[in-house]
Amino acid sequence: MEGKNIYRDYSVMCPEFREGIISLAEGDHDAALHSFAQANLLTQSDDIFKNKYQSFYGLALVYTGQSRGIRLCHSSAVDETSDGDVFYNLARGELELGNRRTAIEALKRGLDIDESHPGLIHLRQRIGIRRKCALPFLARNNLLNKLIGKLTYNRPQTI
Repeated sequence: MEGKNIYRDYSVMCPEFREGIISLAEGDHDAALHSFAQANLLTQSDDIFKNKYQSFYGLALVYTGQSRGIRLCHSSAVDETSDGDVFYNLARGELELGNRRTAIEALKRGLDIDESHPGLIHLRQRIGIRRKCALPFLARNNLLNKLIGKLTYNRPQTI
């Protein structure tokens, strides 16, 4: 497996998990929930993929209207240091629940550990992340912050 990110190679994961991935991609959240629940249940606590399985299970719970699933996503992310999927799922779950700020925090944490994760990159571009305020001691909507922001914004060059 040298040179390959095992966290993105779903072929090395349990069959229940792979079934859940297919169901999720097809938009069948109920089937995905069932498969991810099985994968999560059958996995030992010391398994390298435990956080991944639990985060997908939590996301499927959120997608089926069970907001308690976000707690599983959060607990999966607590000690995660190498799997961007865990933070991607947390961000997607938070967005599904309307929590943009915590979704952005999850994106940032995920990109800190896996800067080339395609899902995290795409989601960051899709929702957009604001630049820091020019004068952080003033409110974002303060006239001075707005003016400085407009003056320093890099617009694409047209040829």
